[in-house]
Amino acid sequence: MPQPVIEQDPLQRAVADLVVAEMLFLHATVESMSVIGKGVRQLGRHLVAAPSDPDQPVGSIAALLQTTAGRALEPYRTRLSYLRQMQDL
Repeated sequence: MPQPVIEQDPLQRAVADLVVAEMLFLHATVESMSVIGKGVRQLGRHLVAAPSDPDQPVGSIAALLQTTAGRALEPYRTRLSYLRQMQDL
């Protein structure tokens, strides 16, 4: 049996959308901070490793920073996509 559609007034819809957006933003921020923390640890290992060290990270510092930035941005892109999909329902 189909459920009846309950219409929300514009204010209720705006508040509901805002709450969902805030929750998605918070989740993306936590995930992004985790990525940034891992990037900082990798950068630290890169800076203190001796050039002859076999565990020396490969690649430049600029590449590491660019990779970390891209990974830190991804959670926001994903959550924004979720929010847009939810608003289209």
